[in-house]
Formats: sequence, structure tokens, C-alpha cells
Amino acid sequence: MRYRVCVSEVLSAAHSIRSHGGVGRYLHGHDFRVRACATTEALGGGNIAVDLKVLEEALRDLLEPLDHRYLNEVLGVEDLSTEYLAGYVLRRLRERVSEVSSVEVCSGEGRYCVEVSE
Repeated sequence: MRYRVCVSEVLSAAHSIRSHGGVGRYLHGHDFRVRACATTEALGGGNIAVDLKVLEEALRDLLEPLDHRYLNEVLGVEDLSTEYLAGYVLRRLRERVSEVSSVEVCSGEGRYCVEVSE
């Protein structure tokens, strides 16, 4: 069997995609819903696939310094797309929780979502 365990947090932040031809090139903000999922092939101790508390704390710790900030400045990139943010979160989360397999970032009340996986 394959087990997939997911947690979500909300990140409120500003960004811009400066090279974009549309309105996204201007400074604007979103409430991003960030969902991180970890996958395992078997249950561990206590018949738990992934410790939800560990996954939740890792996601919260990663997002806290980004909350209510200008993401382009904090992450040091000219163009900060939702795709870039999702990839950043996945790479950083995997450093703390190796079972993290995917990250989904949604903006605009879930109208636009990006999922990245390895």
C-alpha cells in the first residue's frame, strides 16, 4: 500500500513577476494556500505513515519568515511565480522531512493552483 499524508497552511505575501507582460508584473499579494504531502510505502511505529506534527511544524517553520513579506526580496529572485514558490517549498521541506513528495500552492481563493512533485 501507499500512504499519502498532507497538511496545509496559509501564507499571506506579496510578489511580482517582473518579466511578465500582464498585470502580474506589478507588486500584488495573495493569501496562498500551501499544501504539502508526504508519501510512504508502509506504516511505521504506532501504525503511522508520517508524523503529522513533524510535517506540520516543518511547513509552518518554513513559511513563517515569508508571511506578510515581499517574496521577491526575501527569496532574492526577480520573477516570483506561484510555480517558483511551490518548487522552493518542496526543496526546503525535503531537507527536514525526506518523505515529502509534493507541494501544491493555490492563490486567488483556489482558482489557480500549482502542484510540483519529485
